[in-house]
Amino acid sequence: MSKHWLSGLLRARQLQEDSAKQRLAGAQRESQHARGRVRHHVDRIESLVAADAVDNAPAFTAAAAALQAAAATHSAALRAVDDADQFVSLRHGELTAAARARRTVEEMHEQHLAEIRARHAAAAMREMDEIAARVHRDGTAGARS
Repeated sequence: MSKHWLSGLLRARQLQEDSAKQRLAGAQRESQHARGRVRHHVDRIESLVAADAVDNAPAFTAAAAALQAAAATHSAALRAVDDADQFVSLRHGELTAAARARRTVEEMHEQHLAEIRARHAAAAMREMDEIAARVHRDGTAGARS
């Protein structure tokens, strides 16, 4: 397994996670905007109710129509909040998956580096063993002479 391949995969996973973070932030902003629209429509409904246009029939009819329209837009705004919350949840799941994928690649990279270190340590140990064997062999050969 090539070290460069793992590094490239790790960069790709980090970019994937960053992209998921950006999409989550956008979804959260949209959710906040939807909540703001709901607050606006609640205020609108309350002001129409507070107008108390019962004394005048045309004003009453206009107020009733406006109240119905405000209630309809408020309902639509509530649905938008629900949709935005579901979208945030989806984006959060994507971010979690991207972070998990990046961490998996990091662990693979760490394992690869550990294997390389182990191979180098084993090679160094074999070299030390050969040197020790050679010194021993040369020492015993010199004692025989």
